[in-house]
Amino acid sequence: MSLDSPVKHALLRIGAVGLASAVTAVVLFGIGRLILVGDLGVAMPSFSLPSAAPSASPSPTVSPAVLSDISTPNPSPTVTPTPEPSPTATALPPEAPLALTAFRFGGRGYVGIAVPEVGRTFAAPFAGTVEVRTYQFIDGEVRLGSNVPTLPFYPYVSVVAPDRRITYRPGMLGSVTELIARDGAQVGAGDALFRLVAPGRSSWATFYNSSAPYEVVVSLQALPSGRDLDPTPYL
Repeated sequence: MSLDSPVKHALLRIGAVGLASAVTAVVLFGIGRLILVGDLGVAMPSFSLPSAAPSASPSPTVSPAVLSDISTPNPSPTVTPTPEPSPTATALPPEAPLALTAFRFGGRGYVGIAVPEVGRTFAAPFAGTVEVRTYQFIDGEVRLGSNVPTLPFYPYVSVVAPDRRITYRPGMLGSVTELIARDGAQVGAGDALFRLVAPGRSSWATFYNSSAPYEVVVSLQALPSGRDLDPTPYL
């Protein structure tokens, strides 16, 4: 066997290794240039550092409201109230004057009253105690305390004070005369005693004189003497 063949193979192997080394070196060199310089015509992506987050724009400084120790009131507009028209007082028609007639009977003094309208109310002329007595005319006699349902009752209404007594004698109870004050009641001057609710003559026309035209007959006596007094000032 000739020695040329092994030597040749060794040389070829060495040459192949050298060539591979050279090619590898060139490739590595090109890759390095590509990475470091980028002059091989291939654009390398650029990596930029992340930029800092945009700083928030400063919010405007708001000065806290300063409350004054003494607040100035906000004057509200003055509203002038609209004056309301005052109600017009309805003037009541004045009561017609009473027609008074003084007379005597059985030695005593009386005043007959002709009342011109229905609905007249009689009031106590002074303070005192009310006395109500009812009478009936039975068999030509005046009876106190009787109770005959078929016959009319006639009231005598008195106001008794320590020094005087005044007595009113209106017409029939119920149909003509409506009692307001009750027997035994305490009344003051001006308190209502009774009201005439229908035309009708005083019990005087039934008991003593049928021609007497009066709606009420009044008498006034001093107490305790019983002396007659003039009742006209109280009427």
